[in-house]
Amino acid sequence: MKRYKKIIIISELIIMSIMLSGCYDVYPIEDLGVLLGVGYDIDIDDKVTFVDPAEVPIIGEGTVSSVVYIGRGHTIFDLVENRMTKMPSRFSLGTELVGIISEERARFGIEDIIDGILRDPNAGLKALLAVNEGKCVKYFSVDSVIDETNSDVLYNEIRFSHLSNFFTKDITVDNIIRMYYQEGRKVCLPYMELIEDKPQITGLALFSDDKMLYKLDMRETKLLNLLRNNDAHGYLHLSAKEDIDFFDVEKFDEYSSILSNKYIKYLDFNGKTTRKVEVSKIGEQLKYDIKIDISGFLLINTLIDQDLDKKTINLVEETFVRKLEKLLNEEVRKVQKEYREDFLDITHYAVAKYGRHNKCSSNEYFENALIDVKVNFTIESVGRNSKN
Repeated sequence: MKRYKKIIIISELIIMSIMLSGCYDVYPIEDLGVLLGVGYDIDIDDKVTFVDPAEVPIIGEGTVSSVVYIGRGHTIFDLVENRMTKMPSRFSLGTELVGIISEERARFGIEDIIDGILRDPNAGLKALLAVNEGKCVKYFSVDSVIDETNSDVLYNEIRFSHLSNFFTKDITVDNIIRMYYQEGRKVCLPYMELIEDKPQITGLALFSDDKMLYKLDMRETKLLNLLRNNDAHGYLHLSAKEDIDFFDVEKFDEYSSILSNKYIKYLDFNGKTTRKVEVSKIGEQLKYDIKIDISGFLLINTLIDQDLDKKTINLVEETFVRKLEKLLNEEVRKVQKEYREDFLDITHYAVAKYGRHNKCSSNEYFENALIDVKVNFTIESVGRNSKN
C-alpha cells in the first residue's frame, strides 16, 4: 500500500511541475525565423567597422528565395543589435548551415568570432566554415538558377569538398574551435571565390593563431591536404608528357607508348588516404615520419597499350610512389623554410608524447625538425579490362 502511495505522490508532483512551469521569455515557434548563412566581414577606414550579412529563407508556394540583412557595428554584438532593427521577427541561433569569412576579415583576425561562438550556448557548432575572396554579401546575393538559397549552395559545396583534392571532412565550427585552442595545431579553411557568379573552392587559407597568413592555389592545396589529412579522397594522375622523369624507362621499355609526348597518354586514379605520424627525438631535434597509404581504383589508362598484369601494376605503383614522395617532401621543405609554421598538423603529436611544457610546439622546433614522408601506393582495381 505504501508503495502505491509513493507512486501516486511522485506522479502528482510531476504533473504539477509540468502544469505550473512556463516557457518565460521564449517565443513560440511560429514567431521565429531561421538563419541559414552568416558572413563575417569588415570595413577599415578611419576606424574598424564589422559588417556581417545574414541570409534568411523565404518559402513560397513551390519556390524558395531569401533575403539578406546586413548589420554594421564596432563589435560583433553591436552589429547584431543593428541587424535586429532591420529584421521583421526574432531569429533563432543554432540553425546556421554555413559561415563565411572574408579574406580581409580573416587577415584582421577571427579571435572574437571564435570566442563569441564558443560562449553562446545557442550558436550552431555544426555549421561549416570557409574563407572567401571579396565581400561576403556577394555570396549571399547571387541569382540562383535552382530552388535553393545561396547558403544551401555554399553548404553543399563545402560539405562535399572532401570527395576531391583530399580535403578533410572536419570543417565544422566545433572542429575549428578545437583546432584553434589545441596546442601544436593551426586553423586551415577552404578558400572560395566567385567565378562566373558561382562560388568555387580555389584553395586553402592558412592561419597563424587567429590571423590568416597565406592562401594556397589548388595544386599546393592538394599536396598539403595529402600531408595533413587522414581518410581523405582525391584524384591523382601520371602523364607521359609531364611525369616522364618518374618512370623507370628500362623497366617499362616493352611499353613504348610511355615515351610518347602526346598529352593523351596518361593514367587517372581515384584514391583514399590513411595517414600515420610517428615522432621521435635525435638529441634535442624532433624527427617526424609521415606515412601515407593511398589505395583506390584506376579510372583511365591510355598510357600502356596492353593488359595490366601484376608486374605492370607494380611498376605503375612504384612510379606513383616516386612522384608523390618527391612532391610531398618538397612541399614539406617549403612549409618549413618559407611558411616556418606547422601547417602539416604534426606538432601536436610531439606535444602529446613529450608534454606541452617541453617547447616542442614552438616554430623553431618545427623549422629544425627532420621530417620524412613515405608513401605506400596500392591499386586495388584496374576496372573492366577492354584491351583483350
